Amino acid sequence: MGNHNSFNLNHKEQLHSARINSLNKDPTLGMLPMEKLGKLLIQKSLEEDSINGIGCGVFKRYLFPQYPEMARKLFAFLVTSSGGPASSHVISYTNFKAQTERLLSVLADDRQVLMYVMMYADGKEEIDQDQFRDLLIAVYKLAMDHYPEGPQSCRYIFKTIQSVVDSAFHKKLTLKVGYLTNWILQHCPRLIVLLHRYIVHILSTGYRSVIEKCPYSKPNENEPNDLELTTPVLEQENLFKTEKNPLLPLSQVWILSTTLPALYTQPILHSKPTPNCFNTQNFLSKFLDFSCPSHWTLLYNSNQHGIGSNRFLHHVLSYRGPTLTFLRGDEGVLFCMGGTSEWRESHQYWGGDDTILLQLLPNYKVINRGPKSMYLNTSIRGYPKGIRAGNDPRKPSIEVDDSFQHVTHCGIPYKLESIEVWGCGSPKNREVQLDIKNWQIKEAEKTRKLKMTSKEWLDHPDRYLLELAGRQTYSTS
Repeated sequence: MGNHNSFNLNHKEQLHSARINSLNKDPTLGMLPMEKLGKLLIQKSLEEDSINGIGCGVFKRYLFPQYPEMARKLFAFLVTSSGGPASSHVISYTNFKAQTERLLSVLADDRQVLMYVMMYADGKEEIDQDQFRDLLIAVYKLAMDHYPEGPQSCRYIFKTIQSVVDSAFHKKLTLKVGYLTNWILQHCPRLIVLLHRYIVHILSTGYRSVIEKCPYSKPNENEPNDLELTTPVLEQENLFKTEKNPLLPLSQVWILSTTLPALYTQPILHSKPTPNCFNTQNFLSKFLDFSCPSHWTLLYNSNQHGIGSNRFLHHVLSYRGPTLTFLRGDEGVLFCMGGTSEWRESHQYWGGDDTILLQLLPNYKVINRGPKSMYLNTSIRGYPKGIRAGNDPRKPSIEVDDSFQHVTHCGIPYKLESIEVWGCGSPKNREVQLDIKNWQIKEAEKTRKLKMTSKEWLDHPDRYLLELAGRQTYSTS
């Protein structure tokens, strides 16, 4: 009996010793992600900076080394949300855990936008132009840093961002946080989604980088990168980068992706085997599904194909998918019309619920959205000719005259300098359009080869042209 009791005691001691050893190897074993992260950051702050609590320096180095300014804003927001001063560089474990869990629980879009606007406003009730510009640049940089080819840039980025700032502030120096939140939700509703998802992902899995002492700024070159974020601009890099004025600057594609419905921006992701090991790039490829579409195809460019209604119809009709039409006018104006279905001639307005009209330059804003907002007529008598767009047929928001010489917005005419139409459907939509055009060409060739009778030739205009040229005899076969 005594031996049995001693065996039980030895067994319990061995189990207890095993638990102690396992805890010594990984002190965060059994904790939730935020608990693990908080404990490890406290340990690193003490070891590296001799700080009791979680220091801002360790927070930036281990979690957001690529984005130190964003990390500083986020850390200050966590401190002020817990009642501390914004200038504090230390936060307690309890407050850190409470505020990060609160941040992770924010799901509603309006609350997310309000939270990040307040973050970049340094917790104040008003935000100035520079602070909003910093927020836009942070989101842009985050989207551009995760291309398969490496980080991308656009020399038009500051012009694009300035158009957004000017539109939101209306020449004011500061805005109420609530007003700017509502403006973003109306004109750039998906601006904050990328930033929020990225921060949530880093906070949820950040304990791994702290344990491995491998910050996210040191990617493993041997790990495959399955993130697809190429754009039409990048797919034709030589063409667009050699031009002084590229067809569609990357920064404009980016800001459009924060506004356009998914019908236009949903890219085609090429499936690749995902490694079992942890890889931030692999995760990003799952949620950066709208940042910059890779499937847009150029249908019509007036600088290349010529401007006019016939040229427009020839290149755009028969593309049975959503399209984006860009209208550039003098004085630097740029408009975009998003059509949910193929262009067609009609005396009635058409388009689905995701039809959208925007102005990109000099101010960025949504003009209209909603069904039956598009109109095209070049041949039906008794009805207005040209292109029209808007919710009110009696007072369209955008007009292009039938000669394609002017584009009018809010009653102000601008000389139409160029038109571009991009197809936003699947590659099959483009293949179907090309097949239809090839069929039309073949049918036209067949018609030209038909022999005419003598009577038909006597009334044919070509006979008159030949006689003018001095040819009086010709075959009537």
